[in-house]
Amino acid sequence: MTDESMREAMLESVALYALGVLPREETALVAAFIANDDEARREYDELRAAATALAHTADEPVDSARSARLKERLMARVRADAASGRMTAARGSAAYPAWMWGTGLAAAAAVVFSVVTVAQDVNTRGELAAAQRRAATLAVELAESQRSGAAENRTLTDLLAPDARRYAVAPGTVIVRRDRVYFAFSKLGALPKGRVYQAWTAPRGSTTMAPSVTFTPNSDGVAIVALPVDATRVGTVAVSVEPEGGSKAPTTTPTFVRPLS
Repeated sequence: MTDESMREAMLESVALYALGVLPREETALVAAFIANDDEARREYDELRAAATALAHTADEPVDSARSARLKERLMARVRADAASGRMTAARGSAAYPAWMWGTGLAAAAAVVFSVVTVAQDVNTRGELAAAQRRAATLAVELAESQRSGAAENRTLTDLLAPDARRYAVAPGTVIVRRDRVYFAFSKLGALPKGRVYQAWTAPRGSTTMAPSVTFTPNSDGVAIVALPVDATRVGTVAVSVEPEGGSKAPTTTPTFVRPLS
């Protein structure tokens, strides 16, 4: 798969994420992509508005242009999966970027297809409202089946929030929102056996690093990490490679050290 086709597949999964039907195990990967890519973030914001219209009555009509784009992204994924045989194959280990397939995707596409078609072809307000309500019910059921716990939802919300502060680092982005701080990495290097990445934090006005959580990225170098600290008190964050179990002080040159201004 070329870089361009891989990126297009990723943007199609952004549409699934905007609709709320991306499988739970795929959300971290897509959220990391959105958090580190300005175009993907704009795409998510616009398509999320179209997806939200599914739950509105006719008093707030569907944006047909954005809904049509959402529909096209989903249908492109359906066509690609059908052509490659993934629609009926058994799911293997998570592989980038073939993230979504099967009945969940087909149902999601059906929801958007239904709403867009109705928005374009039905002229009476009563029929449009009824169609939207039917689509909204199905959309809610689909979203419920994929909804994770409150903490995970808060993490994903914070990562994509317009008011979040973002700090670029070599492997991704440090994201601060209110009293919470996250790492959203999309290209961390592979670790030697027996090694992990470890986060470090220093209070404002101090250069003394305190040990924080350890973590490992997936095979694509993706990791989303919530640091268990009060972000309002943190002045600097860093990451280094440490032995399994972590260290009390860094034992290697940090991957990055990032002041949070």
